[in-house]
Amino acid sequence: MNTNETPGLSVRPIVSFSETPWGLRDLLFGILFAGIGIVVLNIAALWLDRFFGVSIQNNNTALMIFVIIQDLIIVGGAWLFSVVRYHVGWERLGLRQFDVAFGCLLSAALFALSYAIRICYVIVAMLLGLQLQPQQVIERLDTSVTGFPLTFLAAAILAPVAEEIFFRGFLYGGLRRRIGVIGAVIASTVFFTALHFSIDVFIPLFFLGLFLAWLYEKTGSLYPGIILHASNNALALIALLILQLMDIKL
Repeated sequence: MNTNETPGLSVRPIVSFSETPWGLRDLLFGILFAGIGIVVLNIAALWLDRFFGVSIQNNNTALMIFVIIQDLIIVGGAWLFSVVRYHVGWERLGLRQFDVAFGCLLSAALFALSYAIRICYVIVAMLLGLQLQPQQVIERLDTSVTGFPLTFLAAAILAPVAEEIFFRGFLYGGLRRRIGVIGAVIASTVFFTALHFSIDVFIPLFFLGLFLAWLYEKTGSLYPGIILHASNNALALIALLILQLMDIKL
């Protein structure tokens, strides 16, 4: 296989999970790299707030930059302990060709199913008298008309790409041969859900993670999952913008 070719799209599925060279130790190092990097990033944010009065929580532009750097950190963890360590191409991380018609159709079906689960979850919570809150980072994003483009870029485009590379391409791909498909699906989904630190939407996020891992397994490519993930985030952001324009409080 030519590992230097540019990832693209095709009508022919290419599945090569068996060629994933990184193992459990590499996954551990990648997770530690990402975890430590995010901790250092948060410490830097606190330091800026304390000594320079730059509060990321109250500065939407700074928060977007923070989110983008965080995405780069997790991609860096996957890249260092796969592409760099084993001198392979990005297609080993899942940026490979896939059956476009099948992948897009499956992505659309899972998108609809994931939102059906989310709606049912909200209805059940309301019937039980529970008050659900969106993810904390979502509440702080700039959904104003002027700030929305940067928010959309960070949350609906860059974040899905980064998270799919790390959680499905790197983590799921590395675990699959070691603990099997089911184990890898569950483990990668647990990590994915835990990263978002949101108890209120834990169940919908968990199902979304399951769908994304299964989609990668069935198509052999991250592109359909990126489409699903980006569509999910984009719809949530657009809904928040509409609610804000209508002056409806969450």
